[in-house]
Amino acid sequence: MTTPEREGESILPVAEAFEDEPAENPILGWAKAIVFGIGDTAKDVLAEGRRGAREAMEQGWDRFDQKTKHRRS
Repeated sequence: MTTPEREGESILPVAEAFEDEPAENPILGWAKAIVFGIGDTAKDVLAEGRRGAREAMEQGWDRFDQKTKHRRS
């Protein structure tokens, strides 16, 4: 069953509620997205670099330990 349509009722009041909010400049929105995207990417790159450096350091010490037969403390 379908509901009967109500006359005189519209979605206009709902649409007007969003008009009270200040509109953000589209250029500002793009700039924010770019800046935050670059920041997130930089954090990921630094974290991955630190992880790689830790692994390389461990591999270097493992090679040293194998060559010298001395365990590091």
